Formats: sequence, C-alpha cells, structure tokens
Amino acid sequence: MSTTTITPSAMGESVDQSTTRVAWGRVALFYGIALGMVSVLAFALSRFGARFATGEAVAVFQLIIAFFYMPMPLVAGLVVERVAGRPALIRKTWAQLRANWRRIVVVSALSMLSIYALDLLVTFVLGNLLHISGIGQLVFTADEVVANMSAFVPKDSIAQMRATMPPIPLLMVLGGVSGLVAGFTINGLFAFGEEYGWRGVLADELKPLGRNKAALVTGVMWGLWHAPIIVLGFNYGQYWLAGIGMMAVWVVPLSFLLSRTRLYTDSVLPAAIIHGAYNASAGFFLFFVAGRHPLVAVPVGVAGGLAVAIAAVGVWWFTRKGVAELEQQPGTIDEQKRRVFDVGHASAP
Repeated sequence: MSTTTITPSAMGESVDQSTTRVAWGRVALFYGIALGMVSVLAFALSRFGARFATGEAVAVFQLIIAFFYMPMPLVAGLVVERVAGRPALIRKTWAQLRANWRRIVVVSALSMLSIYALDLLVTFVLGNLLHISGIGQLVFTADEVVANMSAFVPKDSIAQMRATMPPIPLLMVLGGVSGLVAGFTINGLFAFGEEYGWRGVLADELKPLGRNKAALVTGVMWGLWHAPIIVLGFNYGQYWLAGIGMMAVWVVPLSFLLSRTRLYTDSVLPAAIIHGAYNASAGFFLFFVAGRHPLVAVPVGVAGGLAVAIAAVGVWWFTRKGVAELEQQPGTIDEQKRRVFDVGHASAP
C-alpha cells in the first residue's frame, strides 16, 4: 500500500499562493468591479435627481440602493472566486448556520445591541453632560422628538405619531429591538451582499497581511466604496467631501468588529446581521438626538466611531476563548482549505 497526496493540480484546480502572499491582482479586480459598478449606479441616480442632502431622494431611490448598490461586493466576490479557481464561499453558508447557529445568534445580538446602547451612552455623556459641540443631545420628551421628526416625516403624519408615541425611553428600546429584528430578516439579507464581499472574499484575499492589517485595509476600502453615494449627500448631507474621509475612518473599528465575528463563527452571517441591524436602527438617532452635526455625532460621525470602537473591544474580549478553541481544533477555515488540497488515501500497489 502506498500513500498519495492529492495536490490542487491533481484536483483540476490551480495552486493558490494566497496563503503566503496577497494576490493584489485579484484584490484590484474585486475593488474595480465593486466600486466601478456602484459608481455607474450613483451617476445614474444623480441624473434622475437623487439628492440625499436635500431630502429629494424618494423611497424608490432608497430601494435602488438596497437592491442594486449593496449586492455589488457579492458580485465582485463571486467573480474573484471564479478567477481564483476556488469553491464559492456561499456554498458553505447554510452548513455554517446549522453548525454554529448559537454562536451566530448570540454574537450578532450582543454586538448590535452593544453598538446601539453605546451610541446612546456616548451621546449622553459627551453631549448632555459635557456639552461637546456637534455631538448633540439626547432628547427625552415627545415634543422634542416630534420637532426632530418634522424635518423627515410628512407634516400630515406628525399629529398622529405624536398621539400614539410611547414614552421616549421605551421608544429608544424599541428602536434597538426593531433594528435587531430587521438584521435577522430583510436588512440582514441585503447586507449579506456587502459582507460576502468585504468580510468574506476580500478578507480571505488579504489574509496574508495578518488579521489586524487585513481588517484595517478592508475597512478603509469599504469606507471609500461609499463615496459615490456620499457625494449625493448620503449620511453627511452637504458635508460630503469631508464625509468621504469620515466614512473611511468610522468604519475601520466596525471592520475589526465584523471581522472578529467571522473568526468566532467561521461565517459571514453575523457580519451581515449586525450590518443590517445597524442600518435599520441608525435612523432613530435622527429623532433621538437634537443639534447634531453629521461629521461629529452618532451614528456615523466621530462619536459613532468611538462607540463602535468600544463595542469592538468588548466583542474581542467576549469571543477570546471561543476563538482560541477554534484555532486549536481542526476544522477552522485555514485547516479546511489545507485538507482539501492535502488528502492522504490508500491506493492499490
């Protein structure tokens, strides 16, 4: 009996050198597709009059962003996987959910609720107590919330909303809960398109840099990828030029957090859930915070970045034992890849 080692070429696949060095050509291909396609989409939106800064973007434009902007990293990721000659990560998603669903649910809920609560806490401390300019202040009366709503909600709906509005602390709790529900359902589905590309394919391509550098590079690329719609006023309104840089800075701690959840669960699903949940809950801060400056306040300003950074440290601490256990056991992402290409089997003499 003899032992044969099955190599990638024997399996009809190309040898992947990405375990030792970054294939920057594939990284460029990924980013070129992801950024190029959304740039075309943003240009088309601008031609049809989408102006997020002035509130002229009707619901249809928001739906276009969800259906056509957010899935582009998924498209880019599938192309890169095809070029690299490796199985699509999406094939593992259901198996990962079945195997690690408890971890996925727990770390997703913990991360999202931590970010949301810290956004509120940071605003209260820096705004209400320390009165730092641009942070704004949390409001705790229905009249103040209605005053904030008036800039975003049709006037004929204000009176009805005021009459049925629950106590503001309860409304804040409901904002977090509704965001979490959205993250586990429709918003998580849309966010999966982004996370498959950023925390999935791109993260794998950048793995030779090491975890921290990969998360940093991914975060900056991810933030700058939003530039085409930020130019239209998305998130930062008239401060779109500074907003492009702020977005790149703000999402870096979020990139570390989301990358950690993938390492903890061996799945991009928590990243998609957290991302989707945060997208759903972020709008509530427009109602809960008065006197805010978009570059400084939560959710996507300096204060928001601080809140996410604190949450990322907490998530790292919470997952440290689980990550250590995974790294010591066969079946991790790296080990699975090695076993595909290095399988010993008995053959006839």
